[in-house]
Amino acid sequence: MAIKVILTPLFGVPSDEAALATALAVAKKFAAHMDIMHIRADPRTMIPYIGEGMSGALIEEMIASAEQQAEERSQKVRKTFDDWRARTGLATGDSAADGPNCAWMEDTGRPDACVARRGRVADVVVIARPEGENAVTTITETLESALMDSGSPLLVAPSSAPDTVGGHVAVAWNGGLEAARAVTAAMPFLKGAENVTILTIGDPCPREATPEALAGYLASHGVKARISNSEVGGESMSATLLAAAGEAGADMMVMGAYTHSRLRELVFGGVTYEVLAAADMPVLMAH
Repeated sequence: MAIKVILTPLFGVPSDEAALATALAVAKKFAAHMDIMHIRADPRTMIPYIGEGMSGALIEEMIASAEQQAEERSQKVRKTFDDWRARTGLATGDSAADGPNCAWMEDTGRPDACVARRGRVADVVVIARPEGENAVTTITETLESALMDSGSPLLVAPSSAPDTVGGHVAVAWNGGLEAARAVTAAMPFLKGAENVTILTIGDPCPREATPEALAGYLASHGVKARISNSEVGGESMSATLLAAAGEAGADMMVMGAYTHSRLRELVFGGVTYEVLAAADMPVLMAH
């Protein structure tokens, strides 16, 4: 399946620019349509959390202040979109028929829920990396919800706009279910890549799903891949993985997310979060 619809939520943070640049690179690669989306917070949903023990006047004052902040953020995000489109000259449109093109959309509600639902009618969700203090919780929640509840793969943009996306794809492979789903989701990128490298760390794969078996499977789809195995030394699994991808010359990584339980990764960290925190390339994930 080709990538024809890209969903990119914006949050009014500096990393929005990198998300737009990453999404545009994908749109140009596949002549795709981009839905650029901003979710305006609904302050009235805060009442159950802030209302207890407060007077009606104080609640209304807090809601008015939150609405003002939501309006200011909305205007800021829309300006980011307008300035970006003016710089890129990207046309507006409603579908990929004349792609690449884009459309602006705005909604009100919980960003995580709105993006997850909209992501169900997209081929990939491109989202900014959660970093910094502003909106980091909102972005993290939206990222996780898109990953778990949209049914679409998630492409997390690096901190800076990438020069290329998908020229050389590194596949983090352990023979697991999540990794297999990520490979399936990434097939359009893999078929269009000039180089594909299968990365393994140690010898974690079941004998039925070795890296050699994956290379054979990809070959049946016309994708030629080489295998690179590394051992974890003094560094963490994620650091070893990212170093191997960098040494291979990759400009994009494909990996399964939350190989362990989501709760365990939230409490103890885990490869998913560590890779997102340190990756200097777009990372496509599926769960």
